[in-house]
Amino acid sequence: MKIGVIGDIHEDVLALRESVKRMELAGCTEVICLGDIVGFKVNTYPYLDTRSAHECIAIVRDICSGVVIGNNDLYQVKKIPRFTGGFPFPPDWYDLDFMERKTLSEGRLFLYEDVQLSALLTKTDRSYLESLPDFLIRDYAGQRWFFSHFAYPDLHGLHTSFPKRAEEILDHLSFIRSQGCVLGVSGHMHHEGITLCDESAIHRQGFGTFALLPSLQYLYGPCIARCQVNHGFLILDPEEGTVEAVSLGG
Repeated sequence: MKIGVIGDIHEDVLALRESVKRMELAGCTEVICLGDIVGFKVNTYPYLDTRSAHECIAIVRDICSGVVIGNNDLYQVKKIPRFTGGFPFPPDWYDLDFMERKTLSEGRLFLYEDVQLSALLTKTDRSYLESLPDFLIRDYAGQRWFFSHFAYPDLHGLHTSFPKRAEEILDHLSFIRSQGCVLGVSGHMHHEGITLCDESAIHRQGFGTFALLPSLQYLYGPCIARCQVNHGFLILDPEEGTVEAVSLGG
């Protein structure tokens, strides 16, 4: 059994199609999507002429056994998140103008519309994004694995801060454990390769194959979208106890 894990697609349908081909060749029997299917930033992504939120959603719906919602998905459908990372969202958050939200957020939140184009979505696309869960739990080879867009308490990746030290991911490891899981997998960070985290350290790695710990662990992988860093996806093998970060670059 091999599980392909994709995320942070950001409307890059060409890169998504290539990842589907690569996962099929690798023998993946299941695919999980970690969110941010949509959300195109003009200052980040170089594929303006080929971006397609609608096609990306169609592919994800077709191939994925499970999908979670990401921060950019939430923004495009104007959905107040369940997990806020401690920020008190007012009920009319999306009705406030940009400068009001900028003042209220005090730089703690991504606000999007200063750099992001509207996703071109059908009503069905919007309903699909709105229906996506906050996280997924799956049983593989006698273990429970936890999938989310980012790390608790900011499960959706709403905040502008990112963990740099092991103590900053302890809350997420505790949340994974509270769900009866031993492994957590997320995206959002757009790092090259893979990062493996335990209670003592954050281990930044490149692309390649790495052993999973038998104890509590959290990892996050690369983005599908073409951007300033090398992009790719993950292949999890629960029977072999390994994770492979596959590069789509070059």
